[in-house]
Amino acid sequence: MTSPGRPLTRRALIGAGGGALALSALAACSPRGGEGMAVSTAAGAPTAERASGLEAAFDEAFTASGLAGCAVRVRLPNGALWLRTAGVADLDTEEPYRSGDFVRIASITKTFTATAVLRMVDERLLALEDTLDRWYPQVPNAKEITLEQMLGMRSGIADFTADARFDDRFAADPAMPWSLEQTLQVILRNPPEFAPGAEVQYCDSNYALLGAIAARVDGASLAEVLTRRVIGPAGLLNTYYPADDEIGSPHPQGYVPTVTSAGAIDPAVPPTVVNEVNPAVPAGAGALISTLDDVSAWGDVLADGRLLGPLTQARRLQTQRFEGQKLDFGYGLGITNFNEYLGHDGAIFGFSSVVLTRPETGTQIAMAGNTSTNSTTPTLSIAVALIDEIDPSQGTSAG
Repeated sequence: MTSPGRPLTRRALIGAGGGALALSALAACSPRGGEGMAVSTAAGAPTAERASGLEAAFDEAFTASGLAGCAVRVRLPNGALWLRTAGVADLDTEEPYRSGDFVRIASITKTFTATAVLRMVDERLLALEDTLDRWYPQVPNAKEITLEQMLGMRSGIADFTADARFDDRFAADPAMPWSLEQTLQVILRNPPEFAPGAEVQYCDSNYALLGAIAARVDGASLAEVLTRRVIGPAGLLNTYYPADDEIGSPHPQGYVPTVTSAGAIDPAVPPTVVNEVNPAVPAGAGALISTLDDVSAWGDVLADGRLLGPLTQARRLQTQRFEGQKLDFGYGLGITNFNEYLGHDGAIFGFSSVVLTRPETGTQIAMAGNTSTNSTTPTLSIAVALIDEIDPSQGTSAG
């Protein structure tokens, strides 16, 4: 893990390449504190000692994160809830961050895309052993790459978001016109990262293609597929695939800081407001918009597998550890496993989010924030700090 005061990057955490739309970053601004709130449930509110520990862990991590604002929802093992908002939704007006606003959940979208594909597997419309050449034979190694390898980040396909030309263009105009054909062009101009199945490496290309495959097999748009097969059955009322570049209201301003070549934020340059992103760019890898409450509810659906057959869910949870990790951090079929906490994180220009649930205890951390580039994940940094406080046996000291 990163040292205190430094942002947690997925590149550092998983030791794998890939720029990843999913990755978020710090804001070049000073965070403003918010009000903590312990919420009574049938199980009661957190004890004063527990609430104090959560406050201290959160305050330290939030200050280090550089987020303009964020909201966190923690469910403790006894079912008690602890909620907190901090910082601002708008740096100019200093309007406080609101926990119920819409945010882009970026790579948490991958968990929805994977669920749609796995539900098709349960319906025998697809098989995990199906190979990519059935749909996209032009991709290198397509005859050997299986859907299971793509779902598990083991395909070796070149990551289009790690391509420098793409990255420069997308950073200059997040609402740029884009198509699946252009994603394929970027994939094809880069060599494979490794032989299919040889490694585990985070890669947005897998999920851009999986979303397109799901749409082709279903005969509908990806937006319709995810809504009908996943979002609706999960009972999520405030989660949707956007029809255009806009994000629904109300939403916080999305901020993108300037980062130096050394990876540090340049405090002399104010962050840029980015609220418009073309959903065709991240597509099945990161297009969805949601709210903190829906992200929390989805975390339970994802962890307990209620939308999948038991054998399919069991296969989903067979995670493989990223290379070079001391911690038990790995990837299953569209799900991460961080020391028994199941879920995903995500960020795209302006927004960062995470949900992690430990089924054994019912503990959950869900977060959303309004600052991001494509290089670090501040909400994940805060979530890990909270896991260290709540469940030290499963935190960064666990080996």
